[in-house]
Formats: sequence, C-alpha cells, structure tokens
Amino acid sequence: MKRGHEDVGHAAGPATWRKREGPKMKYCLKVLIPDVFASYLLRDKGSLKDELQQESESRLVFSNKGDFFPDTQLRVLGVYSDVSDGVTRALDLILGRMREHCAEDESVRRQPPPGCEMVGKEEGELILRLVLSREMTGLLIGSQGANIKELRRDSGCKINIRDDAVAAHRLTTLSGSPEQLQMALQKLAENMKTEAETESDEFQHYQRVINFGEEGAGWGYGKGGPGPGQHGHGGSGKGGGYPQSNFGPNVSGGLGVLGEDLDSMPPGTAELPYSISCALPAQLVPALIGRSGDFIRSIEERTGAKVDIAREGVEGYRKMECIGPLVCIYAAHSLMMHRLQEVENSPGPGPPQKGAGKDSKKQWSSVFTNK
Repeated sequence: MKRGHEDVGHAAGPATWRKREGPKMKYCLKVLIPDVFASYLLRDKGSLKDELQQESESRLVFSNKGDFFPDTQLRVLGVYSDVSDGVTRALDLILGRMREHCAEDESVRRQPPPGCEMVGKEEGELILRLVLSREMTGLLIGSQGANIKELRRDSGCKINIRDDAVAAHRLTTLSGSPEQLQMALQKLAENMKTEAETESDEFQHYQRVINFGEEGAGWGYGKGGPGPGQHGHGGSGKGGGYPQSNFGPNVSGGLGVLGEDLDSMPPGTAELPYSISCALPAQLVPALIGRSGDFIRSIEERTGAKVDIAREGVEGYRKMECIGPLVCIYAAHSLMMHRLQEVENSPGPGPPQKGAGKDSKKQWSSVFTNK
C-alpha cells in the first residue's frame, strides 16, 4: 500500500539492494515510539507531522511501518535539523503530543504491548526511549559514570542505558515528569551537537540509519548478540547451521569470489555501512581489546571499520560488531579472528575457563546485516 503522507527512510535501486538513509542535515537525534503513537503523529495525511516540522524547523523521518528497532516493537523516529536548537524544539513538541495522546487514549495507559509503555507507574510519569551513538552514550555516562549520576540528580529523571549496542546504537530509556524529561533531553541534545560538530564518520552513520531491516529481519539476537552456533536471521533466536565452504584451504579462491561479487553490486552499494558480528568468549575479551583499547584502535585505524564489543555478556560470550563498508568490515573481522587465535594459543595465567579451548571455536558463528 502506498503511504504518501509518511516520511520514511528513502529507498532507491532494486528491491534487493534498497538504500535506506535519513536526510543529510547537520543535527540528528532518534526516538523510539510505539506504532500507535507513530500513527497518531501521522494522522490526517501527515498534517500534524507537518505542523511539528514547521514549528520546530526540523524534519521528522519515520522508519517503515513494520520496521522496528531490534528486539523491540518500536519504530524509529529520526529528528533532523540544520538549526542548532531545532532538534530540541521538535523533541519538546513530540513530548507534549505524547502527553496529550496518553491523556486522550485510555488504551495506551491500560493495555500497551510489552516494552511499548509510554506511561509510568507514578502519577504524571511518561516514558521516552531514544537510541544514541557510541560517542553520545560516552558523553552521557562520563568518567566513571559522573555525568549520568549528575543528570539523574539534577533532573530527577530515571535514565537507563541498555548494555548491548546494535549497529553502534544504544537504547536509552528516560522516565519522569514532562519537565524532568525536558531537562534530560536538553543535555542529550547538547551531547549530540558536540558530536555533530566533529562531523565524524560514526555520527554520519548514525544519521543515515533509520530502517533496521524489514520487520527486524537480520537482528534476531537478544542481549549480548548471537550465541554460539546461532544466526541472527528472522528474529527467532534459534540456532542454524552454516553451509560448508567449497574452497577448503584455498583462501584466495574465496577472496576471488568475494571480489567478483563486490564488483557486480550496484555502484556505491559496497561503500554503504554494513555490520558483521559474532560472539566471543568473554574471558578472552580483555586480551583482545589490548591495554586501554589500543589493539581495537589499531584495527579501526588500519581498516576504517568500527569495532564494538558489548560490555556485558550472555552465557560466557560477548558480542563483537564490525561496522563499515564491506571490505572494511571483512578486514577488521579477519584481523580480530587472527588475534583471537593468538590469544587462545598463548599460555594463560591460570587453568582454562569454561568455554575456552575447543568449545570457543563456536564463537565464529556470525550475523551479517546491511544497514
């Protein structure tokens, strides 16, 4: 069905290689909203959305209907502006409309789908979810958590950051009164502007990504990423087998096929941001990262890809994600696997831990996703 009034992520080219990006504007912050609230904002053929855009000098871009942020039933709403306070003004207006919508529709308060609550347990409490870039998350947390503790104290807002990242996006949940939320959003917007001024590749990647896959396909892992032997396709979280390689020890043969495939892709497609991820034995991660993250930084500088390892793990494994153009992420992933083999073959300081040795080879199962 054609949705002419919806401002969704752009699509171009054949259906197999659709390019989905947000608009090229200087500032951007993303909110996660239930589908019912998205429909509310897009009602009357988008007239309310147009009103909000005009009043805030911003642009609101919704993910496709049925396209949710991984592990949620929430659509992405990207707020873009070239005006320094445009994003903040738009978020204030959206917050006001959320309050209005919750007051008008009793079902929103009584029977929301799990994880889609917009009203808290306390009187007048609202719940707002955002996704932040890695840099914005770091600025929010601060050294040893100093910044987030201060913001919680000064604003009175409850702030929770999910441990794992998806394509360098961290889900952050705010809850409090509208006034408390506004104070917290003001600080988040300041952090966003600080990163935007750097014009970093990571922030440009953050700006581009609106759709995370048709109905979440390809992001089916939960907290900590795909487990050993698991694919992330289809949202099932069930294990899946991998086809056997036809190349055997002839690595160059596989590289030749990869080169041919990249050359056959539509122009510019291979340079779009992609992601490949895997589950690593948690006890080996410190050695993989290197002192103060030196080894990770060297891989990023050498390949041009971003390498992100989740802070928390699941069942003894932590998710590693490489993000960037295809050639870059394959190179980064290969170098990290080489480093992993070196660490595994090095004598440890103590007896082997659960999951190490032969069983740790299971970590090479990975999930590959086009942004």
